[in-house]
This record gives sequence, C-alpha cells and structure tokens, in this order.
Amino acid sequence: MPLFDFFKKKPQQKSVKASQKDSSIFTSEMQKKHYDMAMEFIDNFQERMPLINGKPHAGTVLAVAARLAGTSLYRSLNYKNDIAPGTLVLSEEVNKAWPQLMNLFAYYCKQDGIDVMSRPLVTEFPDKDKPRLTVVQVLQEYQDQYLEIVKKHGLDYRNGAQAGIIVASIIFKYHCIQYKDIDPHVATGIVAMGVVEGAKTTPPPLGNKPGLGVKKMSRLLLGEPEIVRKEAKATGAIYYELNAEVLKKLQQEKIDPYLIYERGVRKQVEERIARIDFVKTDVDQLFDEWRFKTLTQAPIHVRLIFWLKNNASSHGYEQSGNSWVLKQ
Repeated sequence: MPLFDFFKKKPQQKSVKASQKDSSIFTSEMQKKHYDMAMEFIDNFQERMPLINGKPHAGTVLAVAARLAGTSLYRSLNYKNDIAPGTLVLSEEVNKAWPQLMNLFAYYCKQDGIDVMSRPLVTEFPDKDKPRLTVVQVLQEYQDQYLEIVKKHGLDYRNGAQAGIIVASIIFKYHCIQYKDIDPHVATGIVAMGVVEGAKTTPPPLGNKPGLGVKKMSRLLLGEPEIVRKEAKATGAIYYELNAEVLKKLQQEKIDPYLIYERGVRKQVEERIARIDFVKTDVDQLFDEWRFKTLTQAPIHVRLIFWLKNNASSHGYEQSGNSWVLKQ
C-alpha cells in the first residue's frame, strides 16, 4: 500500500496542549496548515523516495524527514550567508529548540500507541537501519521542494520545522506500526539525530541541486582556525569552528572541545568525503614533534592528525602529503 494512500484519511487528532511558549502553533488553523503541508510533501516524496532493493529503507526515509525539519529550524535562526555549505554550526538556540520538536514527535507517536520516550534515546543504530544518504545529499535533493511546499501553505521556517515533525511521525507510523521493519526506539533515535544534523549543518543554497548521490562539498579543511576559515570561505570547502559561546559552555562543563572536532571528522570519514586537507600545515613534521609528548596538550588540529594516522586507512583513505584522500 502506498505511503500516501495509507494516510489519505486524516486521523482523528486531539488538540495539543499549549504547554510551549508559542501557543499559536497549537491552534486548529495552524495544526491544519501543518498537516496539509506534511501530506502534500509526502504525496510528492513518494515519487522520489530513495529505495533499497526496490522498497523504502526505513532509516533513510526517517532521516530525510527529520533532516528537512532540522534544516527548516536552521533557516529560522537567520544565520549569516557566508558560512560554507556542510559546515557544522553549534548553537545554543538549536540546543533549546530541538527538544521541543522531539516532544512534539513523541506526542504524535503516543497518539498511535507508542511511548517513544519510555526508554533512553538510542544513539547507536544497527547497520541495517543506518541512513544511506548523507545530510548534504538529503538537502541537495529535497530541500527546494520541501521549502516550496512550506511557503505554499503560508508557513514560516519555524512552522516548517514543526510540519516536518508530522512528516516524520507519519513515516514512523508506516514503518513501525504498519510494516514493522524497524524498532520504534531505533527509529526515534534516527529522527532525533536527523533533526540535530539538519539544524546544525549549513545547507546548500536553494536552487542548487546537482542530483541525488552527488556530494558537492567534497573537501574538509583542518589546521589553524584563522587560516582554515579564510580558505574555506574562498573555496566553499567544509570546515568546523566552535563559536565563542559554545566554547565557553564546554569549558565550564569541563568538556574537551577536541571531542566535537573528532566527531565531525569521524562523520565526514564515515560519509566518505573525497579528501581531508590540512591548510598550510606540515602534517608529518607536527606528528614527529608531538609523538612523544602529552597529546592532550597539543592543538586540536595536531590531535586530529594523530586520529587520522590511526583511523583513516581503515575507512579507505591514504595519506598524500598533508592530505588524506579516499581511494577510488
């Protein structure tokens, strides 16, 4: 049974309690706009849905919905336009907003009889359920159509994020209740991760769609922050940078900022980015300089050199001078 046909009849909905700060999103009129927008997107999504062995892959389609909700949240925060696509942006506003979206997701799931918050959030997913598309691939392929439909229904970006949660909850019901091809708590973890990924990843420009499966931003830059920032903005490459507010909070909570950067590099490696370049940095010289010192005292980019030396080859990369390149 096609996904849209399964939900063609609008399910009975109880009024959502206006427990959040902006109670306007829970008016009957706004709920109807959210639902109508979600159903129109799903109707179109069915024709362009990524298939694995001829059928929808639960983890991938859930991640698509969640990342689109997340990127709509990102756009609602009005960041500057000079951040390269694919760049990780850490924001306290996102940290506060995405749990509200997950509470909304949990509400819709509970209406269908599943309490997705009854267990700790799943963050490690079975291989069979891991999304098959990267964040950038999802946004390149679907964000234009998604945001056109958001605009068509008179919704702003923040409401577009909330409507995206309805899309995710409908897909959740289809896979977790109708077909039962993914564990509900794994599905919830994928949705939560997808919202965060979408909300913290600078999206490609609208109207810039090279086609599914093509990762336009294929180069990650590492090195001294000022040098990397300048190079990335000039070339459109990916780079990571913690803003002062986030860095201060990490320091207050005694969290090593290196862990954020390592996770970002690991993510790019797992998504098979084409190359990782150290800008104006002699990788082997720094490696020799620090190999017998206490590594926790080294600059972050030096510690990343050691991580890549120890891990990149197992993911299909080989070192070439000051770069790691994915073997073809």
